[in-house]
Amino acid sequence: MKDLEVLGVKEIEKSASYEERLITFRLNQELIGVNIQDVIKITKDIEITPVPKTKDYILGVMNLRGNIIPVVTLKKKFNLPEKSEEDSKKTIVVVETELGHIGILVDKVEGAININPDEIQPAPMNAIGIDPEFIDGVIMISGEKEKELLTLLNIKKIFKKENL
Repeated sequence: MKDLEVLGVKEIEKSASYEERLITFRLNQELIGVNIQDVIKITKDIEITPVPKTKDYILGVMNLRGNIIPVVTLKKKFNLPEKSEEDSKKTIVVVETELGHIGILVDKVEGAININPDEIQPAPMNAIGIDPEFIDGVIMISGEKEKELLTLLNIKKIFKKENL
């Protein structure tokens, strides 16, 4: 903050920027972020019941406190390579969409971070194999060892009725 003195009156200039809070997780080795306001719950060890005759990226449904919630894998939806890790060791991030709550199977939840929206860059073409239509942008963040690219997904666009 800077101090300004105008006509003998001291004013403090306030920064107009604000921070956004994200939940970050891994899909394969890629770091992905979604707005924390879209996240309802993060859970592990919930049984997924397969549903016949659904699209291949819909793994099935889970029962979360009496609510039946579909569970999807973004790897299959975006044709990303599948790793050999067992699905049972993975985490489900439940998000709010125009279609209701949907569970997303992720490899690992990294945590919550704050970012400055002014630092978000446009998504490069075919970033990590995901259609840029579903990406709000990318941002470089400091990782444990070095800087890392964080891809910001737009959950509302991914789970619009016409995109399923």
